[in-house]
Amino acid sequence: MLANSVIGKLYSFWLCSAIFGALRGVYRFFANAWANSAFVRALGRPSRAERAYAGSVIGRAINAVWGALTRLCARVMRALAVPAGGSVIVRWCSGSRVLDFEFLLGAYFFVMFCAPHSMWSNSYALLAAAGLFGLYFLMAAAGTRESVSPLALGFPFLLFVLACPLSLIFTTDMGDSLRVMLFFIAAFLFAYVFMADMADAKRLGRLMRWIYFTVLATALYAFYQRAVGVEVSASLTDLSLNSGVPGRVYSTLDNANNYAEFLVLFTPLSAAWAMQRENPTARFFACCGLALPLLALVMTYSRSGWLSIAAAAAVFVYYYDKRLVPPAVVLAILALPFLPDSIMTRLLTIFNPADSSASFRILVWQGVLGLLADFGLTGIGMGPYTFANIFPLYAVNEHTTAVVHSQMLYLELPLEWGLVGFVGMMWLMLRHVKDCAFAVSRAACPRRGVPLAQTACLAGFCGIAVLSVFEYIWYYPRILFAFFILLGVSMAALRTRRAGQE
Repeated sequence: MLANSVIGKLYSFWLCSAIFGALRGVYRFFANAWANSAFVRALGRPSRAERAYAGSVIGRAINAVWGALTRLCARVMRALAVPAGGSVIVRWCSGSRVLDFEFLLGAYFFVMFCAPHSMWSNSYALLAAAGLFGLYFLMAAAGTRESVSPLALGFPFLLFVLACPLSLIFTTDMGDSLRVMLFFIAAFLFAYVFMADMADAKRLGRLMRWIYFTVLATALYAFYQRAVGVEVSASLTDLSLNSGVPGRVYSTLDNANNYAEFLVLFTPLSAAWAMQRENPTARFFACCGLALPLLALVMTYSRSGWLSIAAAAAVFVYYYDKRLVPPAVVLAILALPFLPDSIMTRLLTIFNPADSSASFRILVWQGVLGLLADFGLTGIGMGPYTFANIFPLYAVNEHTTAVVHSQMLYLELPLEWGLVGFVGMMWLMLRHVKDCAFAVSRAACPRRGVPLAQTACLAGFCGIAVLSVFEYIWYYPRILFAFFILLGVSMAALRTRRAGQE
């Protein structure tokens, strides 16, 4: 008690001291100087490109076509309303909670990522994307949902969308490129539907609940895999440098790296949902449940996944409460000696120049740079077969001739979609991250509601941006869909915030 009293008095003296006052004044000066600087003000201004896009011929044409289609559909629905009004099927559907659109969105998300890889077909995603988009369009025409023009996705999004058909001009395998383009069309539809429908905090909260339980379900399946045993794969792990490292769990996805990418994208949103439970007991158990996906991520033994979730956690903690950053760093350092030997072995291979995984990536990147020197402006077209047709001519090592992608998203963008696709996607992501950061920093209550969901989306995108340095994250279609779903959710949160401010 005496020690606590002495420490308390010393702390009070420190807070009242001239030195503390001077330091606080210096901090406030520089903090305000940065926040009010011309650079920050310029970043925070609304996009001039978007205003020009909305007023352009293309923007007006998109709005006109969208408006004409919704009006035409509305007239047809009004004409059918009277004869269909007495239908038993219509009455049953109208009162069904299972056929509620938000329920369908969340349930589909759960099924898509909980379905084991052996039971999944990407055709399911194509059908679901078309069905959900068509259903939303019908509801918008009927007036039960806001009719959101595709213009809301933004001009950089349009650039990347246009780059997809343009890339077909330069492909060497039209069939494979068309197959991959169908996956991207599905991803674009997912982005639009989630952006348009998550128009308020209540709908967003329901979706986050589905995301939380999806993440937990996949984590439980990963624990089941660890219990029954996972075979150690020489194609995923350098066995000579990773002795004692067990087989890497992959849960319902194709391999451990894909599962790590999924967890990096959606664990922050799961954390945001758990932290907002009103009941203290429910909040406690929901937050404890987050240990499952984090431990599952550890069991993937994905080094890029570990680095990425650390980056995502740093962003989340920084925007949630900056005062938590120093203790979080201290706890992370103190936890290192208690990590299992297999994890330490895996971590230390990052710095080992003999690691075959790292050296393999470097060799692939060297060949890709040569390929970009010849095709960086136009790209070579979408799909792994197109890449496999051309890359052997540029491979710097015979062991890399069989690869089907560049092992890095930032190299794959100009390689498949050329300069237009690269500029469009990088512009989209950089501006979106900037908009999210400004929205969170200017929120009156950043630790609750939509701002906290926005913080989680920002953390997920920053984490996946780090992981994209080491992996081509879109190679596996379900991760492609996950990326654009998160983009749609984040855009919806931005729309909700802006509507509230206006």
